[in-house]
Amino acid sequence: MIDAFKITARQDYILVEPSAGMDYWEILEGISKLFSMPEFKDKNDIWVFREGQVKMLYTDLYKVKDSVKELYPADSNGSKTAIVAETGIQQSLAKLYSDMGKDLPREIKVFLDFQAAGDWIIDK
Repeated sequence: MIDAFKITARQDYILVEPSAGMDYWEILEGISKLFSMPEFKDKNDIWVFREGQVKMLYTDLYKVKDSVKELYPADSNGSKTAIVAETGIQQSLAKLYSDMGKDLPREIKVFLDFQAAGDWIIDK
């Protein structure tokens, strides 16, 4: 399997860029990889979804949420996750996930453009 995520620790946040055609299992693999990064403890994260990237059902979002709750590092100080979604379907899935995830450790907010997401993620 090819690596489904490009994860880059930047100065002010961690950038997560899923590859095209990823599925539920690859999302879980990426979450696990992100949570294991030493930088995750002290940085917020931005996920950028581009066209054609999601091969999963909306019901899979509940399983993703449960996995985040289970795997989330207890010592993490980050407080925000931004999701940038470029297409209507991705925006709908991202919004549904952010609504479902109100009880997750990080606030989740959906954006249409990267600049707005970056501004929100670094604003204290």
